[in-house]
Order: sequence, then C-alpha cells, then structure tokens
Amino acid sequence: MKKRLSILVAFLMVFTSMLGATGKSFANNTKLDLTAKYAVLMDYETGEVLYGKNRNEKLYPASTTKAWTAHVVLKHVPDLSQVIEIKDLPPIEGSSMYLRNGESFTVRDLLNALLVHSSNDAAYVLATYVSGSEAEFVKLMNEEAKSIGAKNTHFNNSHGLPDKDHYTTAYDMALMAREAMSDEVFRNIVKTKTLTFEATEAYPYARIFKNTNKFLSSNEKIKYKGEEINIQYDIVDGIKTGYTDDAGRCLLSSGVKNNMRLISAVFKASGNDLYLDSRTLLDYGFENYYTTTIVEKEKFTDSKKILISKQGELVYEPEYSYKTILPNGTKPKDYTTSVKLDKINLPIHKGDKVGVLEVHNGDKLEHTINLVAKDNVNSIFGVITENKAIMSTVKIALAVIGALIILTSLVIIRKKSKKRKRYNSSVYSNKVKHIKKRKR
Repeated sequence: MKKRLSILVAFLMVFTSMLGATGKSFANNTKLDLTAKYAVLMDYETGEVLYGKNRNEKLYPASTTKAWTAHVVLKHVPDLSQVIEIKDLPPIEGSSMYLRNGESFTVRDLLNALLVHSSNDAAYVLATYVSGSEAEFVKLMNEEAKSIGAKNTHFNNSHGLPDKDHYTTAYDMALMAREAMSDEVFRNIVKTKTLTFEATEAYPYARIFKNTNKFLSSNEKIKYKGEEINIQYDIVDGIKTGYTDDAGRCLLSSGVKNNMRLISAVFKASGNDLYLDSRTLLDYGFENYYTTTIVEKEKFTDSKKILISKQGELVYEPEYSYKTILPNGTKPKDYTTSVKLDKINLPIHKGDKVGVLEVHNGDKLEHTINLVAKDNVNSIFGVITENKAIMSTVKIALAVIGALIILTSLVIIRKKSKKRKRYNSSVYSNKVKHIKKRKR
C-alpha cells in the first residue's frame, strides 16, 4: 500500500511540474499539427501556457539566447548612450557585425546589432562591458533567469553558440521572452526591419542588416491551411531567431491581436516549417482564447476609517490591474476578491503597501495584488509635533497642568493629614475621660 502511495505521489509531483509555474493547463486534449520537436504558446499578460509540446524537455536555444542577453544588458545599463570602444576582441564564430578593434559604438547600437542581425561579436562586447568578462556576465544571466522561474536553464555563453552546458526548455524560453518583451526599448528593437551603420576608419563600408525574423518582412511562401501565403505576418512584432546544427531552427515570436499579446516558442524545426508552426500556434491562441480584466486599478477604490488621523481615513487601491485569460465562450463568473489590510501604523505615505487584494477563482486563490495608499495619512499627534510654535505652547500648558496636579495633590494630602491628627486627638481625649470615670 505504501509503495503504491509513493508511486502516486511521485506521479502527481511530475504532473504538477509539467504544468509550469502557473499550474493551469488549457490545452491538454488539443493536438496541433506541428513539425517542431518543442513548442510553447504563452499568454503574455498572465504567463498561462495555452499549448505545450515537450515543453519541459532539455534543448539547445542557439541565438534565441540573445533575447536574454539583451534583457540583462537593459536591466543593468541605464544609459544606452554610453560609448564602448572595441579593443582586445577575440575571434568569434558565426554571425557578426564585423566589429574591429578601435571602433566605438553606443550600447544601443550594439543591442540593435545583437537583436536584429544576431551579432555574436556584439553579444561578447556587451557581456564584457557589463560584467568585466563573459563568464561573469553568464552568471548574471543565470541568476536573472532563475529569478523569474526559469529553473531548467543553464547558460554558458552570451550568444548561443554550441555548448553542451548551454541549455534550456521551451517553457523557460517563453518565460524569458515574456519578461524581455516587458521592456519598451527591447520591443522597439526587435520589431526593427533593417539596420544601418555608416562606414568607419577601421571598417570602410556601410553595414546594412536585415532582421533575421522573416515574420517581419519576408515575401517567401508557406503553405498554410491549404493556401500559399507570405511568411510575413502583420500581427507579429518580434522577437528572436536562432539556428545551429544541434539546435535546429528556433524562433521566439510575439503577436498582438484583439487587445491580447501571445508569445510562441518553437525549437528544433526544419526550414520554413519554423514559421508555419509559429503561426499555427499564434492563430490557435487568438482563435480560442480571450483576455478579460478581473481587477481594474482605475475603478477599484476602498477606504478604512482612521479616527486619530488628520485625513480621517485611509484610501487605498491595487498596485496594478489584473487580467486573466479564458477560453472563448466562457465568462469569469466565479471570480471574487477580498481585502486583507495590514496593521495600520501612522504616518502612511502615498504608495506605501497597506495590505493585499486576494483574487479567488472559486475556492482557489489565484493571485495576490499589493494594496497601496493613494494619499498620505498623518496622525493628529504627528501634526501637532510638526508645528514648533504649537509644540512650545503645548509644552507650557503641560507644565502648568503638571504643576497644578502636584499642588492639588499636596493640598489634598495636607488636608487628609490635618483631619487624621484631629481624629487621633479626639480619640485620645475620649480615652482619658473614660479612664477617669472608671477610677471614680
């Protein structure tokens, strides 16, 4: 019996891990005709997985790695106009922007070359600029990946060239693509169709690069749903391609339609089937799901009375709106919210966390949003102490009151003392009279 129970628990643990971080799975019974070995379709807003094929199996990401390289650079370099001088550049295989020692480019220039042309040399230069060496930058890449839940990923370089210790999963890459696309600068770069760098003294030719993502501009054809159509797909706005012999054709894509953004991750595909599979995934998502708002920040306002405050109440709101994704034909009827306020300690400043808003789907807690103060809330005592003139008057008044209390206490004590003496004298006199009477 114990052995059977152990097997059941182990199965449930494996099954749960296959659901990914969100724990939801919408497409268990859906089978899409994909030729790629690995695939994931993810909702950008919620991170929910809408479709998966071998999504947690180990794979080689090739140049899709550069999406995460760029994200880490953007997170750690606030000024993209900083100029980097190219020096001590080692030979680097694969795609290149043909950097030469002695040239200078801004961080933004190199990010453009990294994401649009998939430049391996730009990846190396950016990595060493941020962390001093590529090895240290790779540590940072892995730390950042783990921090968002990409637990089955290990990067070993900044560009994705073949390395047995450089691996990930389709789910992890979709998760990282989603995180990278949250940055506006990143989004603007990955939808760029062409890129030009003027000639320099070290490289006397203009460098003109076309985005490697055929979804953005290619007139090549694929056969889709019985028709020959262009690969270019207007709803796609990035993000990154990849290829090595071991990795096969790889593509991370972002598509926007019906006020919804979806992320597809396709790996180990062949030729232009890469785009056929990616479009199949995106269209499946847009045709079968929709995004709905459960908590709208702008419309949610609540308050709590605070008697000892100058304002009289604490007004709070959710830190952000919360959306969820649902299958077409369903409604969010089972969603409820509940407020859990923290212990109130004044003063409270605008933006301070004051509690949480729990979002429930039926009996299940699905999401938690911080509640923050909309305005400052000050103690009435705090208001007094902030005014020096008032505080001085208060101190004098308190001193006078204290003195009056002491004087009153002394008077009361003195009166009680006199009364006690008179009482004792009277008792003594009565005793003496009583004794004299008895002697007679």
